[in-house]
Amino acid sequence: MSPAKPATVVAVVALVVFGTVGATGIAIATTQSGSGAGTDGAVTGSGPSAQLSADSYVVEQGDACRQIEPLSTAESVESFYDYRNHETHPEGVDRMYSSYGTEHLQENNASILFLHEGTDGISLVMVHDRVDGNTTGGVATFDIVGLPHESEWVVKNDDYDGESNMDEFDRGDGWAGASWIWTESRTAGGAIQGGLNEPFAVTIHPAFNEDAEYYENEDLYSPDWHEDGEIEEWHVLSGDADDPERAAFSSLEEPVTIRTGTCDDPSVSYDRTDDGISAAIEGASPDDVVRLQPTNGTGDAVRFDHVDVTGLEGDGTVTFESREPDDLPASPPDRESLGSLAGSASGNVNLTATVTVSVQADALEERGLDPDRVALYEADGDGWSEADTALTAETGTTYRYTAEVSSLEGLTVAETGEAPATDGGYASAIPGFELGAAAGAVMLLTVALAARYRLRSGSE
Repeated sequence: MSPAKPATVVAVVALVVFGTVGATGIAIATTQSGSGAGTDGAVTGSGPSAQLSADSYVVEQGDACRQIEPLSTAESVESFYDYRNHETHPEGVDRMYSSYGTEHLQENNASILFLHEGTDGISLVMVHDRVDGNTTGGVATFDIVGLPHESEWVVKNDDYDGESNMDEFDRGDGWAGASWIWTESRTAGGAIQGGLNEPFAVTIHPAFNEDAEYYENEDLYSPDWHEDGEIEEWHVLSGDADDPERAAFSSLEEPVTIRTGTCDDPSVSYDRTDDGISAAIEGASPDDVVRLQPTNGTGDAVRFDHVDVTGLEGDGTVTFESREPDDLPASPPDRESLGSLAGSASGNVNLTATVTVSVQADALEERGLDPDRVALYEADGDGWSEADTALTAETGTTYRYTAEVSSLEGLTVAETGEAPATDGGYASAIPGFELGAAAGAVMLLTVALAARYRLRSGSE
């Protein structure tokens, strides 16, 4: 049998070599594009966050915990609250700068708190006093900490132009606040919406009566507007929107937390610090997945959405600050940081965390950075270590990523340090190496086979 001719062998070898390169590229590309995202860009059920749900709610004050249900209606929270003033309602309609939609829930000298579930999702609602009631007015200040970044005041009682409107509503990094003053037979309050359809924990730090910012505040347009009226009770409502269950909080001074979950789940409560917010976790087990709300982070390009933590045992505290971490470079070497977050953890903590961040699409476009080239880095000694990062969703204006980290001391988002993939999906540290190496192998093999063929031909 005569030996195969070199051209035939080379053709087969080339097919195998180049076919192998192509097949490897397809396999890698498929693995990369399938990390944690469905075909529609939605996050699939992998990872710790899949264990979290927003199907039940509790309210906590001190050691007391109570299961509650949102007040459900077929309208928006703005419609349900039905705030009326001279700008929103015409002549001939009752409009005493109060909530008329919750009139059946109100009580004299009492403040009510509840969740509303309507056509616009879940909202946090608070109403002080009773419209057309036997009241003389009042003052109150709420500091609400741990809010999702999407949250905002969608109802402001009061909200109108005029010097007699003394109420103030604030929105900060991880918190919102309000100070109210109201006169006889009127209400104050408002509603917050956004991000509450997902797992959350929000802590309300109350200040009623003489503890409120507007109590004896001579800088106000009318400091005596409240006529020394007082809030005497604070109630949480649950269930039927027409006739809900009502429970009184034991204190007008202690913070109250409303969160998703059950009373058997770890408790999470928030407070403001000088430079950020802190989350106090109680009753956690290492296998529990605890969702924490970080601050926004530095810059407008990146938003740190939430952090799902495991490895907590018993009690612990985690703090977040929107700044660059201390004693670290501003970014990984030769890369620009898009946004950073500093944190710390204390207590029985040996955490592992899944961090979710959103990156503005226009920020990537301005930098000429492909969305697949973004990674989260965590503090590692005096430098940065790239975390395992996956692109999990796209909205058109933002890209959402998740990354696994073992520390919250410092986080930053920047271009990945991994070599970019070629069009075939095969990553190489040397541009063009895949095809160049393959071609070189074929050429060497061709020379060897040709020489061998000539020797055999000569011996025959």
